[in-house]
Amino acid sequence: MSSRKQNDMPDVPELDFSGALCEIWSALNYAAYHLAYVHIYSQTAALQDDVDQLRKQEQVLRDMTQVDIVICRAHLASFFWQLDHVFEALRAAITRGPKEYSTIQYFWTCEKQLKEIEDTAIRREISAYRNKGHEIPAIIGSLWDEKGGQFLYHYLPSITGHERKESIEMNAQLQRYFEFVANVWLSFVPHNLKDKFPVDFKFPITVPNSYVGELPPRLEGGLQLEVRIVAKVTGFWGASPDGESHGSGAS
Repeated sequence: MSSRKQNDMPDVPELDFSGALCEIWSALNYAAYHLAYVHIYSQTAALQDDVDQLRKQEQVLRDMTQVDIVICRAHLASFFWQLDHVFEALRAAITRGPKEYSTIQYFWTCEKQLKEIEDTAIRREISAYRNKGHEIPAIIGSLWDEKGGQFLYHYLPSITGHERKESIEMNAQLQRYFEFVANVWLSFVPHNLKDKFPVDFKFPITVPNSYVGELPPRLEGGLQLEVRIVAKVTGFWGASPDGESHGSGAS
């Protein structure tokens, strides 16, 4: 009799530890995809012009800027959702690992390592922004020059109990979160498989309606931008096992 719960998908195979790590890498892909959209859509008049100025535009233009706002906010919320999901998936994989490979000591130390990571400030910030983005998508702050009224940069609004973020440009902070999670995931990947998972992602993105960023000459007709998201590998957690991988999912 199958041990699956009744609400499981019967046609989707259960993953072993290595297979789970591969699927978590897919979650990193999704996070990079959402981050690429935030990079581009934060460079729009919709996100950088004063609200009163936007209200003076014709209705058709206001509708177009509203679309840009929705897209940027949706991708930002999804970005944090995917990063948070990586930790959930790691926890599930590590819990399953000892049951599949009871004689391998590595799996008995993973749980402690993940617990230490979960207790870090940056991990708790990711969870907090994920929750806030789920409650209300308008978690994009804007800093303006008080004298000239010019837009300076976006930032993540501070959350009570966490380090203030108003002084940090939003996309730079999002990149830090992304690289942190990528390195956490990589620390659990067996050494002989680390180079099989690229952390350099490229996505085509249609130029937004109210884009104010600089366009290459060949894209002035409103085509697609290619956005590259790269996670700098630091290896600061670096506690993955040596030797052969376990299971067939990452072969």
